[in-house]
Amino acid sequence: MATKSDALETAVIDYIEARTALEAAPGPRHRALADRAFVRLAALVAPRIRYFTRIYGLTDVAEDAAQVCAIALHRAAERYDPARARFTTYVNWQFRAELQALRHRLHGDQRRAGQRRAAATLSLDALPVEDASEWLIDTAAEPGVERAAADHLAGCAAERLIGEWADRRASALRGGDRRVAARIAAESALVRRHLTFIESADRLRESERHIVRRALADIVRHAATPKTH
Repeated sequence: MATKSDALETAVIDYIEARTALEAAPGPRHRALADRAFVRLAALVAPRIRYFTRIYGLTDVAEDAAQVCAIALHRAAERYDPARARFTTYVNWQFRAELQALRHRLHGDQRRAGQRRAAATLSLDALPVEDASEWLIDTAAEPGVERAAADHLAGCAAERLIGEWADRRASALRGGDRRVAARIAAESALVRRHLTFIESADRLRESERHIVRRALADIVRHAATPKTH
């Protein structure tokens, strides 16, 4: 594996040098050298293109997969910075992105039964800085993530407020036996259900509404009082 990676690194460096020479002195000779260097590079990555094509379940559209990977290879070779990452890592992520996009266009986001899933750890050093946001942001998922984060924070805050109220309630009842503990647990569950899920008061009995009103008033009063440490 290291030998193949080293060979790929050498090939891309050769292509970069040939491309640089072509840009400095355009001409048929330098163009031919750059083209041959790219052909060698493409030949070295061909096995991994076939491998990723199988992993992403695109063997039935292998020609399309090869085309998008050729585009990805060209882009990777154009943007590659040897100081930031190994080309093996960088080009692999370019292939993954193009093949995943192709699969989504053809099959949506469904996974075929028994298909192996491509899994790897994303290295930010292997991505161009200007393109990182495009790789990492899923605009369709962002609202759901924000809602889930907000719900989690609200739940944590509610649990803390209810826990502090339960401690004060236990002190007020001045008891430590099982009956007092059971009563506090039942009242806490009632307050939690109302505070977390905003249960309609119409569904509560009069005694339950009294418990909830008293608990919420106590929670608001203590929450509004600055704590001293």
